[in-house]
Amino acid sequence: MLSDCCGIVLYGLYGTGKTTLANLLPGLIETAKVNPTSTSMSAGSIVDTEDPNSDYFACAQGQNGAQLTQSIQNRTSYMSFNSSGLHYIIMDEVDVLTPAAQAGFKSIMNRKDVIFIMTSNNLDQIDKGIQNRSVLIDMNVPPINDWRPILRRVYENAGLPAPPDAVLDQVVQAGRGSARSIFSDIVMSVNQEVREKHETQLITLKACG
Repeated sequence: MLSDCCGIVLYGLYGTGKTTLANLLPGLIETAKVNPTSTSMSAGSIVDTEDPNSDYFACAQGQNGAQLTQSIQNRTSYMSFNSSGLHYIIMDEVDVLTPAAQAGFKSIMNRKDVIFIMTSNNLDQIDKGIQNRSVLIDMNVPPINDWRPILRRVYENAGLPAPPDAVLDQVVQAGRGSARSIFSDIVMSVNQEVREKHETQLITLKACG
């Protein structure tokens, strides 16, 4: 995937797990680089066996582009201790950088020993040069039908029967595109059912006693 690109841009609405995935990707990429057999595995079954070093930058409005670029160059000027020899740079909310700052950052994206992992809420605000140097991954929420098996699994893992599809669909719609909100609502519902089930069992045991 990264043979011709040195960057990854995870883009989508707030709460879709972009930053979480950005922090996981260095380990998954490093594992795939070191253990080629893992590339034939499904994404969800790959386990990070390398725990590589990475550097995180939280981008901010008005940030000095020259200083940011220099900081990245300083962090990556030494030999990487990761097994692959790669450096991993995570840049959160890169779209808030000014056009000038993005242009300066773009100038260092031609290195072959650095993988840049970026997140963005607004892909259209990212410099086209950065986009052309990157793999673009849409993190927006999938259709409602795709959510059903995922949410059913949460109930199954808790030993509970899943509610009807109509109920699950309402949770997805209420989440308004935020995976964080959807999972939070489902987990709260499952925990409540587990507590109620436990309380019912206690009452039954007391009655039998």
